[in-house]
Amino acid sequence: MRRFIPTLVLVLIVLAPSPSPALPEAPKWPLTLREGLPSSLEGWAAAPNDPLPEEDENAMGKYTEVGRFFQKVESSKSTKQFRLSVQDYGPGRDLVPQLKNAFQEAASSGVETRSLEIGRYRAFVVTDRSAGKPTTIVTVIVSPSRLVLGQGANVAGDEAVALVRNVDLARVAAAK
Repeated sequence: MRRFIPTLVLVLIVLAPSPSPALPEAPKWPLTLREGLPSSLEGWAAAPNDPLPEEDENAMGKYTEVGRFFQKVESSKSTKQFRLSVQDYGPGRDLVPQLKNAFQEAASSGVETRSLEIGRYRAFVVTDRSAGKPTTIVTVIVSPSRLVLGQGANVAGDEAVALVRNVDLARVAAAK
């Protein structure tokens, strides 16, 4: 019996739950791209988001994307929607020439366009008012192959730029 008690105590110690909870596993790329995106925006409701990254392809190539979606109900007839996302096209890509061409094409099509800096990063703002309510896309170049996008329905250019300023662009650029 004397041998049994120390063995039982040892088994209970080993099997007992740890007093401190285990730290959650740090996110791995590409989920680290989301770390620079705000989880909330003042005055906006965050919609549930898919915890997994998406992969897709467009005219600039294949990319991996993570994002967050927000909305603001202003009245029974007016709702604003805004999506912040990061698109990564992979190492060795230079999207700047294609983005400049797309921006110039947009400017010649009659939509509102402007180029500015957000933080130390170049950004393009395109707002289409042809449907009555503005639709705005803000594209921030955080590296030659990584973009931050702000896409707003019923959101004017200045408001979209202000919302994109909530993104930690340096953190998005540094995500590995």
